[in-house]
Amino acid sequence: MSLTELLIILFISLGIVDKKRIKKLMDTFQNFNEGPTRKVIGDSSLNQKWEWIENEEE
Repeated sequence: MSLTELLIILFISLGIVDKKRIKKLMDTFQNFNEGPTRKVIGDSSLNQKWEWIENEEE
């Protein structure tokens, strides 16, 4: 559980913040996160298979 989720649960359970207002804010935040996707900027080594030193035989 993230800190944000914990705070939301505490605020709702204590009656500090209305559940409808939290729902509206979470929907807005969810829509913001589903915006345009980001492309990875870098070279082709990001897609290469990496081998760890432990797997090498000497």
